[in-house]
Amino acid sequence: MPNNLTIRLTTVGQLFISKNRKVGHPWRWGKIAVTVLVLATAGVFFTSLFLAWADLQYITQSYQISQAQEIQKQYLDLNRKLRIELACLTSIHRLEKLAAEYDMGAPQPSQVVNLP
Repeated sequence: MPNNLTIRLTTVGQLFISKNRKVGHPWRWGKIAVTVLVLATAGVFFTSLFLAWADLQYITQSYQISQAQEIQKQYLDLNRKLRIELACLTSIHRLEKLAAEYDMGAPQPSQVVNLP
């Protein structure tokens, strides 16, 4: 009887082993493939995010440079106008006309101050 019992247990054991047997871990390559796919997708996503941020920074900097150039043009134009006005206000012809209008004579040499 023990022989018969051993055969039965062996048959039952083979039945359970065959159902629970892991053959070569076929799902192992699936996990690796999923991990690689997730990492590649994350890499593409973060690279795209970085490139979008860099493009936004480029556009912002370009806009600020454009504004600074426009302000520089305004200041240069104002400087040109002020230089013209200074030249008009300090012209000899105008000063002589104003002196004649206010009955002023020619200045004495000690009254003349030369500016650099």
